[in-house]
Amino acid sequence: MAIRFEVVFNGTLKEDVVDGYWDRTKYGELYYFSMINHFREEGLPPAERKFEHSAKQSSVEDCEILVFGDSFFEFSRHKQFPEKLADDFHKKVHFVNNDHPLDYLSSVGYRDTIPKLVLLERVERYLPVSFREEQVFPAEDAQNIDADSPLDYVFGKLFYKPSEELYDVMLKRSYLTTDLYSFFATLKFDLYGKISSLTPEYLVEDDTSWLFYHDQVNEERTSFYYQHTREQMDSIADHMMNLATVLQDTFNMQLVYLPIPAKYTLYHNLINDDAYNEFLPRLYRELDERNVKNISVYDDFARSDTLLYYRTDSHWNQAGIDIAYEKTLLYLRRDSLLKQFISIN
Repeated sequence: MAIRFEVVFNGTLKEDVVDGYWDRTKYGELYYFSMINHFREEGLPPAERKFEHSAKQSSVEDCEILVFGDSFFEFSRHKQFPEKLADDFHKKVHFVNNDHPLDYLSSVGYRDTIPKLVLLERVERYLPVSFREEQVFPAEDAQNIDADSPLDYVFGKLFYKPSEELYDVMLKRSYLTTDLYSFFATLKFDLYGKISSLTPEYLVEDDTSWLFYHDQVNEERTSFYYQHTREQMDSIADHMMNLATVLQDTFNMQLVYLPIPAKYTLYHNLINDDAYNEFLPRLYRELDERNVKNISVYDDFARSDTLLYYRTDSHWNQAGIDIAYEKTLLYLRRDSLLKQFISIN
């Protein structure tokens, strides 16, 4: 009953699970995969109301700045990047957590050609995935998906698809089980080094333990270690250039990319001296050669003496946001075409 009704479900948990607020947790997000006490990061700012759910969010038709991004731009423990743009420059901003602008614009039936600035943020580990293939407008029949029938609804409740995930949450975080679960998880780690496969790389220190997410240390394209061939880099950059061209030709939109370094890229040297595959520097060069607008923040992040990411969370902190935000404003102000979009109304 509890996993089917949110009120009952949250009534069993020490920390509520709020739909759309994956970051509304007490500790770093990576801690919850294993619940090992060493990786509780204390003192994280609480998650606030997300910009896209607030009255500040403009419609996609009315906005002057259209922002696409991933969980970095949706991370609401700090004032979000799109909200800062809206507040600082009194601009109408629309944000959506999406890395396929053509799919999104088609889904909302967007047809305007009023000039807009489009800012697309993507953490580096997902760029090779987002642009592995050319992004194109979806076929017409792909947009016409029938709604669930009453029978589908009934079967969905009887054979509840997310049940296993929700059972796992209840086991780890309910009042009755969380302390016991955490005790044994910590004991297994201390005795045998057992930890979730989702956080295989870690550093244990008294008050400064670190966790790193699996997708940057595997053998996939997302990895810090993956050796992208010249052909693969050309393909990624070509697909990014094509998207910018389509947005400009179809909707009169000026696209600017903001690739964000992954946490392991910046802080892997805490646990090893492995060589970086140089994905971001290589990508910047490829985009510059194609005259694709992009904001390079890797060197600024790498040179910083300030901690820019949370130790047991994949995301940046206020210092990281500030560097990227200031670099973005500097880039826009220096471009004769783009600076109009952040002029004070």
